[in-house]
Amino acid sequence: MTSHELISAIEAELQSLRPGRWRRMSAEELREQSPRIFQYGWRVEISENEIRPVGVDHFLLVVDAAFPNSQLRILAPGMGSDFRWPHVEPKGLLCLRPTTVAAPAADRVRHHFGDALELLNYSEEKCAMEFAREFGAYWAQQATRPQENLRVVSLVKPGGKSRQVSFHLDSRMSRLVVADTKADVQAWLVGAGAPIGDHDVLPCLLVRLKKPWAPAEFPKTVGDTVNGLPEDAVRATLLPSRKSVFLFEATTATGPVFAAVLASGAKSDKIKNGFRSWNKVPTEHIKRAMAQQRVERVVVSRVDAPWVHGRGHFSDQTSLQVRKVGFIGCGSVGSEVAGLLAKAGVGELSFVDSDSLMSANLSRHTLGIAYLGWNKAIAVATELRRRLPHLRIGSTFTSKFEHLRPADLDKLAGMDMIVTAGLDIEGEAAVNSWRQTLDRPPAYLSIWVEAYALAGHAVLLFGKDDLMSRFEGEHPAFRLTDWPAGSGALIVEAGCGNVFQPHGAVDLQTPIAMAAKLALDALLGRVPASCRRVWFGDRETVAILGGVVRKSFTEVNAVRQYSW
Repeated sequence: MTSHELISAIEAELQSLRPGRWRRMSAEELREQSPRIFQYGWRVEISENEIRPVGVDHFLLVVDAAFPNSQLRILAPGMGSDFRWPHVEPKGLLCLRPTTVAAPAADRVRHHFGDALELLNYSEEKCAMEFAREFGAYWAQQATRPQENLRVVSLVKPGGKSRQVSFHLDSRMSRLVVADTKADVQAWLVGAGAPIGDHDVLPCLLVRLKKPWAPAEFPKTVGDTVNGLPEDAVRATLLPSRKSVFLFEATTATGPVFAAVLASGAKSDKIKNGFRSWNKVPTEHIKRAMAQQRVERVVVSRVDAPWVHGRGHFSDQTSLQVRKVGFIGCGSVGSEVAGLLAKAGVGELSFVDSDSLMSANLSRHTLGIAYLGWNKAIAVATELRRRLPHLRIGSTFTSKFEHLRPADLDKLAGMDMIVTAGLDIEGEAAVNSWRQTLDRPPAYLSIWVEAYALAGHAVLLFGKDDLMSRFEGEHPAFRLTDWPAGSGALIVEAGCGNVFQPHGAVDLQTPIAMAAKLALDALLGRVPASCRRVWFGDRETVAILGGVVRKSFTEVNAVRQYSW
């Protein structure tokens, strides 16, 4: 609740700025003239020569019940809702720079009032520049079809020339997918779990604007949309009895922005009007017949890899996009690391696992109950492509690594990195031995956690560096804990011989993040030589749970890197 002291401070400042030229608004006035969220408001008179727009003789200064922990707002009702001035929203609500909530109310009134006068005195050149800079925001505000009704997603690579591209309209999903080629559309939809045939992909037109449109220039009709466009391109895009799609690309000060215009299908029988076929109808006749038809302006969501992985500003994305990583072991650790690398932008992933997802896995695994009974390699590959349809899946193998065929091993040998996660000693030894047979083995990242996830390890090896050379029997010499028989470090599952480690998903998060970061550092060339990273958890808990802390367990809740 805004206090009386704050109200008094605001009014004292208004009196200082505008002596006798302001008044507090009644509750009824406030409801009628401003959005309903505001609790207090003041009308402040403005002289005719104080600002450039004509027809504005007063401001409304308003605050909501959360003030001072919210922003004071200013409306210029005379500006209307027609977007004729930048940073003026419907009902004349001015979009001004925020002030700190810690500042005195009087200072905030003064700053907002000054910013309002500055905004409404922009020159024509400044207005044009601001409209261009925030072209995407203004297009979204004036979209005529909500994204909830139709979501247009674009895989189109920005920065090219005007050209024909391809699209698919999925009415069932209320989704329209645009990409540079038919194959790109189909591949993305396969990843999204909605494969289509060739006949379901149609041509559309991508037009690069010379400069971003101002709101007053946004197309309203087919005639506005095709004005100045090449006739052959228009003819290929205005499809008979089908939705016609125009994709526009504008270069703004902060990067490329896409906008879509949709036109309902041309009524071919009406437009043919005596011509034997659609192909015989002159383009000018089609344009003239459709000129006054209203179009839909739709927001475009970019789903190309550079945008998804960093909004076009992640400098490492190009390098990661061409990297290939193979995962051997898709359990609670491997699946999570794979998910992180996919979100980081690694371009292609392959998976090896013979196990199926069981109900007991659900609390620690990246997969949910929808994949119960699925093979883990196939399920993880499927789920990650559902989340990121542009992700490439190289191969999925549903047998143990030790049982892979030579052709399968050749595919893994072509990876940039092999990641093993949670393998038993036989599997880890087999992977390590296989690498020694290769002339140029891929980088090798071996990940595991000790009992209760109180310590974690990620070993990165290049060339023919040998993991098993640092083992003592079945245990790594650099382990941090020992667990006597009967300590509970391994538990036998009820009614069968399976054993599992008693830790939860939260316990695994630090080792998983550590391993994923090491993988990225290696893929980006930031790690010059073989090394290992170690997660030191809580030593005291080791003893409490019946374990033995080794001398090398020297730190608590820390990650450290050591040379190999």
